[in-house]
Amino acid sequence: MDPVTSEAIDLIEVAYELHKSDADWLSGLMDTAAPMIDHGLGMFGFAFVRPHGGGGRDAVIQDMQLRSLPPDFPERFVAASQALSPEFVRAVTPPGYAGTWSEIARDHPEEFHALLEKLGYVDLFGITAIDPDGVGVDISAPLRETMKLSSKSRERWQMLGAHIASAYRLRRAVIRSEDDLDDDVHELPYGAEAVLDANDLRIIEAIGPAKDRNAAQILRRAARRVDKARGKLRRDDPRKALETWKALVRGRWSMVDWFDSDGRRFVLARPNPPKVFDPRGLSAQECQVVTFVLLGDTNKVIAYRLGLSQGRVSVLLKSAMHKLGAKSKAQLVQKLGPLGVPTFTNGEWAA
Repeated sequence: MDPVTSEAIDLIEVAYELHKSDADWLSGLMDTAAPMIDHGLGMFGFAFVRPHGGGGRDAVIQDMQLRSLPPDFPERFVAASQALSPEFVRAVTPPGYAGTWSEIARDHPEEFHALLEKLGYVDLFGITAIDPDGVGVDISAPLRETMKLSSKSRERWQMLGAHIASAYRLRRAVIRSEDDLDDDVHELPYGAEAVLDANDLRIIEAIGPAKDRNAAQILRRAARRVDKARGKLRRDDPRKALETWKALVRGRWSMVDWFDSDGRRFVLARPNPPKVFDPRGLSAQECQVVTFVLLGDTNKVIAYRLGLSQGRVSVLLKSAMHKLGAKSKAQLVQKLGPLGVPTFTNGEWAA
């Protein structure tokens, strides 16, 4: 079960379509993912909200969609979920997980088997493209037998999940900005900080942090990488294409298409940093790295999520650990404990 085909890039492209309604967006996402995920038993997907510290009855499933599953599946799924403990729900819905449910629920065998019995399946494969704030999307498919992913395969599914989570976060931000009566303060479409010509990837307009010369060069390089991944590389070397198109640029920007009223295509650099938890005294990027470390991501996956080099992630992690007096990742997790601290998002500390 390895997603390294040209369909992986197709899925990323569909994820960043911002003009569709949430229901149509999720439907398109599932249709595109089906050749990679559906093992002949159908699939399901839904938006998910997990309140901090909650789970089970506190978790909210929205807009569940089915593909070739029994019509009563949503009712059975919700009923089965209501009986789950918060610990189990948190265990099986970590941000950015990709793999089989039997693997992720191995520490909760009794609840897992009870859940599968109610659903009527042997195992399930799923992508939980959920942000650290507990909001995101889950896409899963029943399996005919228990399966286990290789570390490389899981890593590549996590890359796809990172894009889906990033795209869903961006969609929510765009909807909020459209509903904001003061949104006319934004000079560029969708609250973008840079507009690039789609042909030569030249920056036409830039505001805020994107006006910096170094930032402009970074955005152009990122746009070239995305363009390369979407071109011949998606067919010639789909694995390289997937690795080339990272989920963010420098932990801040998403690169998305935009068409003006004449149908001309442009590329927008839209600020889209993840909500991360503030252990205090750290820079914004240190907070991002530490948050994903606490959530169990490897340095390689963190680098992909944030659009940083692995070397940069290592430097940020070492700096954060030094500031916090932690000598190892295990000690860092032990020192910080639960992620119930203020968040840093859009360049500001939450109250």
